[in-house]
Amino acid sequence: MADDTRHSNLPASSRTSGTYSASVNYVVPQNANVLTGGSSNTAGGKAKEASIIDALKSIHLADFKEVHKKPCVRDALMTGIGAGFGIGGVRSILGATVLSTCNWAVGTFCFGSFLMYEYCQRKRYLELQGMKRAVEVMDRKQTEKQRQIDTARIARRNANQES
Repeated sequence: MADDTRHSNLPASSRTSGTYSASVNYVVPQNANVLTGGSSNTAGGKAKEASIIDALKSIHLADFKEVHKKPCVRDALMTGIGAGFGIGGVRSILGATVLSTCNWAVGTFCFGSFLMYEYCQRKRYLELQGMKRAVEVMDRKQTEKQRQIDTARIARRNANQES
């Protein structure tokens, strides 16, 4: 078999069948859950701290131009618009101030859009799980049917060999 190449920077004498020999000094950390260096960066070194400016640099105008193409977003926004319009209209008819009416309309839009988006995502997840189950059942049935065919074929061969 080929030698383990993961530790190619070590001399060949310190590599023995995938484990280190006694010549390599390995110190067991006090807490096994802590990575060396104290970070979750497994490539070594320190991870760069994220800042607001870095976050803003990662946002592009094209992201906003195509947001309606993402699953569930269009339905969520339409539901939010309708709910905001409805609640804002009712508040306006009932005699609330313009500022209060606008606040209720915007709040209802945000809340309704959020709820509809989460509801749609949950429906998509459940549909995906149902499709996975259906595929598993179909595979199981196909395997069972193939097993029955193979069993019948073997039985026919045995019957032909006996006669």
